[in-house]
Amino acid sequence: MSEPAAAEASHVAPSGLQGRAFLLSLYERMVLIREFEETVKFLFLEGAMPGTIHQCQGQEATAVGVCAALRRADWITSTFRGHGHALAKGLTPQELLDELFGAETGCCKGRGGSMHVGDMAKGMVPGIAIVAGGIPLATGMALSFKMRKEDKVVACFFGDGAIAEGAFHEGVNMAAIWNLPVIFVCENNLYGASTRVDLVMKNARISDRAASYGFRGETVDGNDVLAVLDASGRAVDDCRSGRGPVLLELLTYRRTGHSRRDPCHYQPKAEREHWAQRDPIDRLAERLNLSDAEREEIQGRIQLELTQAVDRAKAAPHPKASEITAHVFAPPAKGHIPAAQLQNAAENSSAPAGQARRRLGIAEALREGIAEAMAADPAVICIGEDIAVRGGWGGAFTVTLGLEERFADRLINTPIAELGFFGVATGAAMMGMRPIADVQYGDFLFLASDQIINNASKMRYMSGGTASVPLLMRAPVGATGRGSQHAQNMERYFTGVPGLKVVAPSTAYDAKGLLKAALRDGNPVLMFEHKLLYGSKGARAEPGAVDATSEIPAEDYLVPIGKAAVRREGRDVTVLGWLLMAHYAMQAAGRLAAERRADVEVIDLRSLAPIDWDTIGASVRKTGRIVIVEEGPKTGGVGAELAAGIAERWPRTRIARVASPEVPVPFSPVLENMYRPDAARIVEAVCGLR
Repeated sequence: MSEPAAAEASHVAPSGLQGRAFLLSLYERMVLIREFEETVKFLFLEGAMPGTIHQCQGQEATAVGVCAALRRADWITSTFRGHGHALAKGLTPQELLDELFGAETGCCKGRGGSMHVGDMAKGMVPGIAIVAGGIPLATGMALSFKMRKEDKVVACFFGDGAIAEGAFHEGVNMAAIWNLPVIFVCENNLYGASTRVDLVMKNARISDRAASYGFRGETVDGNDVLAVLDASGRAVDDCRSGRGPVLLELLTYRRTGHSRRDPCHYQPKAEREHWAQRDPIDRLAERLNLSDAEREEIQGRIQLELTQAVDRAKAAPHPKASEITAHVFAPPAKGHIPAAQLQNAAENSSAPAGQARRRLGIAEALREGIAEAMAADPAVICIGEDIAVRGGWGGAFTVTLGLEERFADRLINTPIAELGFFGVATGAAMMGMRPIADVQYGDFLFLASDQIINNASKMRYMSGGTASVPLLMRAPVGATGRGSQHAQNMERYFTGVPGLKVVAPSTAYDAKGLLKAALRDGNPVLMFEHKLLYGSKGARAEPGAVDATSEIPAEDYLVPIGKAAVRREGRDVTVLGWLLMAHYAMQAAGRLAAERRADVEVIDLRSLAPIDWDTIGASVRKTGRIVIVEEGPKTGGVGAELAAGIAERWPRTRIARVASPEVPVPFSPVLENMYRPDAARIVEAVCGLR
């Protein structure tokens, strides 16, 4: 069968015999998609395939027409209904069938399945099965292309149901304000699952929404592949000439159910018959004046190819069960940024002896680390709210203050849209940028959690190890007089997410070293920073701030992710904490030592995922007792996981936990002080284990 249509050619079909060959390639590609979907449907009905399927019979012209207008170097994002997109972008039936059978030879090595097909080598991000979840990603990919001056376009496929999602608004709005080269392709098949589109929106003409964002929208007959190709070509031209984005609404109709066991009883018979008369394959065949014999020959040849591909897919090797953890994390990006001195010993929480040093607070150390990383690597960008306003704040806690003067083109102010800009950062990271996403308060991570958990953290695994997301996310946390929605400690919600690393520095030295380590890690890393530790030396000091300043060396250095620090050695009891609680643990240890009641060993966990069980184990084997201190409710906290892990590994260890009451963070200073664990409560817990 022919190569994918017009992979490097203009979107305008050439004339004469060459034009007919081009049109025939479009026809054959649509027939391939239809026959592939029919083949897969029967394999599922027979029980031969695992999982589920969401098919696109009847919508073939949308995928083929859009992808025919793209170059090989251009990209697409897809949805759970992505088989047609994949075949139109150049994936082979074999690698697609292998994936659907769960084989190691599949396009995502069996880790993605039907809803996540894609191939990074062919310009297709693994399908995003969360409705509208790929829209901010596509915006971020296009941002990367524009910042690097790359002549590339991304086409973002989604269904009509996505229009109601916040991700649509946030992603499309940012693409508009930055004039990004992205084509938003709405495949309007009239139904979001089983609910008809006119029941969920007052204005059912989706392309009209483009005007409210200030760019061009167009409604197209999505069952006419040439009309789709023509509209897509104009959209591509707009994007390449700096007039993007563009919204294309492609009116089409799926002839099968939403998913594999949907009988489509909600689709009226007359409606189905109407759309059957507008079948995209029949319409192009008529234009090409194909005879029945010619059509049968093409169909038979494709069916034979698919039959052989199915036989090979059934025999393809599956992943080994022992390799279930492969592809969760990317290896560190060696050589991406100049090498740095690695510091991992307990005493290296400040500058090593002999090095030039300055005493900085956490905000200052983070600012310096970001500036050095941006100076060393043009791929490092900062993105967030209020981070680059001249005369502004430098973010909610002044961390980026002044950087807008040095790096004006790489500090990106966003609307108040946490879901959106975390998705944008993820998409940019997938294209090779190294973003630092700055959320004003950790509480707002709930808004961004879909992009963090479902996209950034899962993308490498879903892609079979071919996608990387080198992304650092920064979030201030901690009870500081702001009440319940600006003061939560959010660590518990993210430490159990596979594919995500979580760090929590308690000193300026560690903050800078962990920041630089995260930027070189090659994976999504979430850094929590306590608001009471920013203070000192010029940053916005909070009432009750604790001195977390450190002596910072002039030389480059890293603090390794996954390594705890022993802040104080002792023999009687171990106290384990992080962020502000590491400081309170040191205060308690000093008080107990002065009163000669206990010799306490203090461990600053620093890395919450992965956890340094070796350092914890060495300590509890010595002391036999541990107090775990956490700001936040006891139930379901990080401390619970630590306690369980210690009990499983060293069952004779006596464990006590100090945490907050089971209440939202209160505002009243009296109540807040009761909420937040302090040195006195740690002393009491230590003495209770004696």
